[in-house]
Order: sequence, then structure tokens, then C-alpha cells
Amino acid sequence: MEGFLKLYNTLSRQVEVVASVPGNFGVYCCGPTVYNYAHIGNFRTFAAVDLLVRVLDCAGYRPFFVRNITDIDDKTISGARTTGQSLATFTGKWTKIFREDCRALNLVEPSVEPCATAHLDEQIDLIGLLLEKKFAYVRSGSVYFRVSSWKSYGLLSRLSERELLMGDGNGAEKENAGDFVLWKASKESDGEVRYGSPWGEGRPGWHIECSAMAMKYLGNNFPIHAGGIDLCFPHHENEIAQTEAATGQNLAKLWFHVAHLRIGGEKMSKSIGNLYNLNDIREMGYSPETLRYALLSGHYRQPLNFAVGSLRASSRALGRLRQHGLRLVENAGEMPAMAEKFEIFSPLWEALLDDLHVPKALGLLFSHLQKATAGGYTASDARKELSEWLRLMKVFGFSYPVEKFSMQVTTPEEIVAIAEARKRLREDRDFAGADALREKLLGLGWSIQDGSGGYELARLSD
Repeated sequence: MEGFLKLYNTLSRQVEVVASVPGNFGVYCCGPTVYNYAHIGNFRTFAAVDLLVRVLDCAGYRPFFVRNITDIDDKTISGARTTGQSLATFTGKWTKIFREDCRALNLVEPSVEPCATAHLDEQIDLIGLLLEKKFAYVRSGSVYFRVSSWKSYGLLSRLSERELLMGDGNGAEKENAGDFVLWKASKESDGEVRYGSPWGEGRPGWHIECSAMAMKYLGNNFPIHAGGIDLCFPHHENEIAQTEAATGQNLAKLWFHVAHLRIGGEKMSKSIGNLYNLNDIREMGYSPETLRYALLSGHYRQPLNFAVGSLRASSRALGRLRQHGLRLVENAGEMPAMAEKFEIFSPLWEALLDDLHVPKALGLLFSHLQKATAGGYTASDARKELSEWLRLMKVFGFSYPVEKFSMQVTTPEEIVAIAEARKRLREDRDFAGADALREKLLGLGWSIQDGSGGYELARLSD
């Protein structure tokens, strides 16, 4: 392995060495609720987890990555009812859009991407086990977890007893306010969205979904459970309680949480009007890759303040990286194989292994670029650095990395015409049309990179 990763564990409140395990290394991330566009705050979490998976892969951990889809809850049911669609049709549309956004941001595809409605049997079995062990009880067709029965409740979030017992509604039916729902009895507003169970028709609670899917694909005591810091309580706290009460084993060894994204110093909110999605970023004139850079630029455990200026700075930074990569290609004379380990960029790699310290890693990277610009390259030096550069760009996940570029050639008139047509579509804010022309260029063997000064074309290798 190329070094051991160290990560902050929310459960222990310490940075810990992440030990390798035989076989595939399980990582579970709580995915989106598919009722609308995922916003860039969601994608801050997903981008940070993507970097984590890429670093694990580069270090030799062989990650097996599971990210779920929540396709049944109050929001999805309400959305389906409002649009007059079936739940499957409604959530299928938003799942497709989410996956398109993930591809645009160059997020690694999960090894498995399970959805809640496809795992009802596992959830019902888990609830039955909790009832059998007296950790849960039935009230009016609903099933609740008895928080007082789990003495370790609150260990992850470290909240006060008062905060832990605030509850999630339906107080009249519960033994105690802090008990949470495992199975919701059907109500009139659910329409036809109802499933059979030993306790009557209804649907699963949100928390039980992730426990059932995580255990199915990763077992118990798997290496890393990830998500946004807003999920620490109650979602992850409840996952731990219900899973460990049912099985007698730990759910996960390490809990990885990503801090909030703030917009201009304020919390993201529909009422404020700062809840941006990927289409909004495109309409501002910036590419998904530029957003990816901006979302990764801060340390994942610190709140990230996002502004349009962040996108401008990210666009410039990506331009510098791209130019350096092309300079290496030109000086190398040939395309080398990707390096198997870092030597030139070893200090940068060590920064990433140290709790994914991206700000330090980027600082080292641009310091290197500044020195490299001042000097020249022999062909052998360029080939050595380029081989590591390919590996580095793969770790960061920047799209169209330089291993796809051949030596610069004269751009055919047909390609320039398509690029100019795409530019006009972007100026007219027809981003769907512009994306279609980007795909056409890719099909013809050319990539296009947008920047503040226009666009840049590069030939892809065969």
C-alpha cells in the first residue's frame, strides 16, 4: 500500500489510522432523497466522499463504495401526489437527474447504489428483530424504537439529554418523546403508497432504510460510514442504535462527516434564495468541473463559504493545472504510463493521507507549479513528472485529465465551428444545447474546457 490514510472519527473525536482490511474495503455514504434537484451543499458532501474513495483507491485499500437512494419519504410521496405521478415514475425522474449531475461532476460511480423501495424485506426483517428483542414497540400500526432501552444512545452526537429526547412528532402515540419511528402506519395522504407488513399497511421510517441497506451490502462493523454533518443527529445516531441493538455488533468503525456549505456567509435556504443547484452554476457561466474544484478546495471538516468569486478563482486554478499538464505533454515527447507511486508529489500525497488536507495539498501543488514555470524540463524529467501528474489528476478527479490528450495539432474547421456554435448557445443560456454539442465534440475526439477568457480545445488520444 502507498501509505496509510488517517481520518477524523466523529465517534471517538480523534484522528485515527484507517487500517486496511482483507478484500474489499467497505464505505457507505447516505445518498440523496430524490424529490428535486440536489443542491451544491449536498454535492459538497458527495464531492468530499468522492475524494475519500479516490484516495483509498490510490492508496491500495480497494474500496467497495455504497451510496443509497432514498426514494420513499414524506417529500417523495408529496411530490408524486402533486404531479399526479406514481412514486416510481416521480423518483425515477429525479434519480436520473441526480446521476447525470454526478457524472457531470466526475463523481466515481458507486459499486452499488441501492434504493429504499427495493429493500423493504430487509427493513421489515430488521424491525421484526428489534421487536423480538424488546427494543421496539407497536402503536396504532406504527413501530417505534424505544430509545431508553439503548444505553449508548447519544454517543456519536454528544448532545445533551434534552436535545436527544426532542423527538420527531407523533408524541401522543409514543412511550417517550425521543422514541423514533421504524415503520409508519399508512395515512390518507399517502394515497396508494403503502406496503404490507406484520403490523399493517404502511412504509418504513427514514432511519431504518440505511441500516438495512448498509448491512446487506457491507455487513456489520464495516470500515467507514460517511455523510453530511447534518446527518450526525438524529439520522446516524438512530442508525447506530437500531442496528447495534438488533445485531449486537458495531455498525461501522469510523464515522466521516462533512461540514456545511455556506453561501456568502449565510446558511443555504429556500427562503433566502441561495439554494443553488448544478444548473444554476452553469447559468452563471461556469462548468461542473469548476464547481468540483471549489467544493474540494477547503478542508472537509471546516464549513466552506461559497461565493461567485470562489468559482472565478477555481476557474483560474484549473486553467493553471491544465496548462501545466499540457506543458508536460509537450516536453515529454511521448505519453508515459501512469506512475505506481508518488515521488515528486510525495509531500502533497502525504497531506491528502493526513485527514484529506486538501488546502495544504493544493498549496504544495501550486508552489510546485510556480517553481516549474521558472525552470525548464528535459524530456526525461517531463516524462517522470507527467506519469505522476496523471495519477494526481485521477486522485483529484478533474475531468479530461492529460492522459487523454495527444500532442497539440491543428484544430479542424469543423471542430472550431461546433465550438463556436456551443459558445453562442451558452451566451443565449441554452445550456442543454451547449451540453449536447460538448458531447458531440467528445464523440469526434475533442474536449472543450470553459474559462473566464473563453474556451480551449484539446485533442483526445485514441
